[in-house]
Amino acid sequence: MDNLIVQALNKTKMGILIVDRQLKIIVWNGWLERFTGLASEDVLGKNLLEICPRFKIKMYMDILQNALYHGQSRFCSSALHKTFFLPKDAGEETLYRQNLHVEPLYDNDHSYAMLQVSDTTNTSTRVYKLKNLIKELESEYTEIKKAEKISKHLSLHDSLTDLPNRLAFKDRLAWSVSNALRNESRFALMFVDTDGFKKVNDTYGHEVGDLVLQEVAERLKGRIRSTDSVARLGGDEFCIILNHLKQDEDASTVAANLLNAFDLPFHVNSIEINLSVSIGISLFPLHAQDPSELLKFADMAMYRIKKNGKRGFSFYDPEMEQLW
Repeated sequence: MDNLIVQALNKTKMGILIVDRQLKIIVWNGWLERFTGLASEDVLGKNLLEICPRFKIKMYMDILQNALYHGQSRFCSSALHKTFFLPKDAGEETLYRQNLHVEPLYDNDHSYAMLQVSDTTNTSTRVYKLKNLIKELESEYTEIKKAEKISKHLSLHDSLTDLPNRLAFKDRLAWSVSNALRNESRFALMFVDTDGFKKVNDTYGHEVGDLVLQEVAERLKGRIRSTDSVARLGGDEFCIILNHLKQDEDASTVAANLLNAFDLPFHVNSIEINLSVSIGISLFPLHAQDPSELLKFADMAMYRIKKNGKRGFSFYDPEMEQLW
């Protein structure tokens, strides 16, 4: 199969190269060898900027970095960007036109950028070129807007549960603090940790564990209001912000509802799994007005429940500082 893939890459009618986060070239296909005159053995392992200095320009460095670090695709039309790779024995650079597609790739925990180069130099007739120019400009604009929207969502959401991630949660918590200060209102922060999830992973594997986490996220979302927010911090840790509480005690009602949401077992791949949750609660402004302290205090309250037998909720108490 690997041999077939190599043959396909070398026979495709466009240039394909792949770089890692250090911009080291790890794939350089046959089209690029024939077009540039540079053999793969002379290119592989070298830095892209050494082989193609054009990518040193900030615009193209940004495109590569966005693909490698933010999962953002990009299309660059020959109408705007002219050419990226010159042929062997090239004459005037202005005589050549190339489209460039940059796509993110992933392998295990590593990210890469794939550059696809198509030669449009021999496009016929000025009328066709003009129509093609308009289409390419529209396509590039559409792709940019689409990529920006997707990239923003991915950067702020957990890929497994599609809940807001830690970065988005910090923003939302900071907003809740600012809003509560401005309106002299109150809110609660809940730190939620599942009980026994490690055993699920150890017994049934990570695939089942991931499906359980997705269902955990759905159950948490189903027990809060649209004005509240739930986020996954990582692993089996979640946080919930209960905005605009009339009374601090209202957080107890929500916490009890969340506990009840886990009374029914999970059914995943014909496996019945029982899980409960431990919940720690900190209150604004009663316990703290700083976001990091609110999170710390909710975490401390959650660990009190863990130590006392799990499945329950607890409000932060300053006495916990002595036991922490």
